Amino acid sequence: MPIKGINVNRCNLCKDCTIECPMDNFSSPNGKIGFDSSRRCILCGHCIAICPENAIIYEDMKDTALEFEEPSESIAYKAIYRLIRSKRSIRQYQNKKVPRDIIKKVIDCIRYAPVAMNKRTLRCLVISDETKINDLINSIIDAIESEEEKEDYKKKRKQKIDPFFYNAPHILMLHSNNDWDSKNAVIAITSAMLGAETLGLGSCWIGGVQIFLNENKEILKNLFGIDDEIFGIMIMGYPAVKYYRAPPRPPIDTKFISESLI
Repeated sequence: MPIKGINVNRCNLCKDCTIECPMDNFSSPNGKIGFDSSRRCILCGHCIAICPENAIIYEDMKDTALEFEEPSESIAYKAIYRLIRSKRSIRQYQNKKVPRDIIKKVIDCIRYAPVAMNKRTLRCLVISDETKINDLINSIIDAIESEEEKEDYKKKRKQKIDPFFYNAPHILMLHSNNDWDSKNAVIAITSAMLGAETLGLGSCWIGGVQIFLNENKEILKNLFGIDDEIFGIMIMGYPAVKYYRAPPRPPIDTKFISESLI
């Protein structure tokens, strides 16, 4: 188990870990904090995050903790609201690759997105090779049953139109064999799209192809050796368009159940 216990020389006996741990692995018998290594740990890291003295001992978590400079500071609502509202689904891209270090920053947004029970089983496939993207597009067209629809797509391809990925330079797919990831991937790709937006990148969720590939699993298996369920597809690149305003949206139908105000 990566969580090994508590550094008693650092611990100030605040007992925050005993309250925060969702699996009740920490306790305070005889006024001292104890950690039960025989109990299940989901590696959520709440104990590491909440300890004011950084007294939690851990190893082999394949990462290091991030220290907040100012724990009380947060992004202003106005800033995050503007980011969410101004984010558009981009379907026009520059013919320009995104550097790998920038792509890794987007993937980090997926890495730290919350998941159910901290079961981090999502895998990520990033396709940036133009030949491989064309192979994927052609394989999808070949698998279409309707001859009329197939011919229509082939005509578009002759016109150098990408009917599925909109000539995006990068395709990001999230896949796994864990059914819970159908929910986790939604949060993960949302985090990735918002992160991409702050880096000057455009993105778009591609839902129709996701469904089609899950119904035709031999395509990804033959091209990339993947036979997992695809839970999310996002295209990404530098936008070839500029938007000047966020369009209006109708209000959410909301019902409040509150205490009576007397």
